[in-house]
Amino acid sequence: MLAAVLTLACVGLVLSIMLVIGSRVFYVEVDPRIEELSENMPGANCGGCGYAGCSAYAKALVMEGASTDLCAPGGAEMVQEIGRIMGVEVGEVIQKVAVVHCAGDNAHAQNRFNYIGVKNCSAAAAMGGGFKACPFGCLGLGSCVDACPFDAIRITPRGVAVVDAEACTGCGNCVDACPKGIISLVPKSEKVHVLCSSTDKAKAVKNYCDVGCIGCKLCGKESKRFEMKGALAVLASGDEEIPESAALVCKPGCIFDGSRYDINEWLETEGPRKDFESRQKKYKEEQKKLKEARKKAKEAEKTKKTADSEQKEVTE
Repeated sequence: MLAAVLTLACVGLVLSIMLVIGSRVFYVEVDPRIEELSENMPGANCGGCGYAGCSAYAKALVMEGASTDLCAPGGAEMVQEIGRIMGVEVGEVIQKVAVVHCAGDNAHAQNRFNYIGVKNCSAAAAMGGGFKACPFGCLGLGSCVDACPFDAIRITPRGVAVVDAEACTGCGNCVDACPKGIISLVPKSEKVHVLCSSTDKAKAVKNYCDVGCIGCKLCGKESKRFEMKGALAVLASGDEEIPESAALVCKPGCIFDGSRYDINEWLETEGPRKDFESRQKKYKEEQKKLKEARKKAKEAEKTKKTADSEQKEVTE
């Protein structure tokens, strides 16, 4: 019995010594910055940075030289903190938020058929593109909602996705989750958005949606930042402030002016749209008066020039 105990004790001692030696031989020094970075990160593990989680991103920063501005949930403060820990200078960070480029909810857009199936946009889209008559329309089944770890996106009672800009961190998970590709990340400071993604021509758009872009190009006359992608007006990046008139000239009202209206009220109630239509009518009347005034001024100038010319001939 004693011999067995001594044997086990010796085996344990030998194994312990081997473990100590092994730990010394195979020890890999861990850069302390990795741990410091991990401790200071939000811990959301949203994957928006392109890595498996915050720890993986921290390791990539130190070991692979990953970009310092990939942590959207942490915002500008996190970028500055990463720069401090890594000992590098970082530039200005533009905070971005997600925008769903579609306002074609159940009140304004047509369906091709009644969908009874898995409540998932990708599953619905697999059935001939989905139940919406518009091939670019939001299906409103919440795949983007499920993908958002910050509860920053929801489906309105009318069946279209809307983003809470204050809660959104710009992680981009919803962008990847949308099978229609109608969600994009834009600077948070941007207040004007085109709430349509259809590149179809006007006739087709009018058949399936009341608030879809008809490619009239009127917004482009108000601001050079509006460009055409096929028959769709898109807002290009830039510093030029979008004038209020850009939204007012849009006949179907698919240009949303966030400086004037709240996105939730715009999509869920009729009040903002009625106010918008009233402002549109007033703006159109004002433009008509200005056009008539310019025409009269031009005619008066022409009359004066003719009179001056006749007077000159008489004098000579």
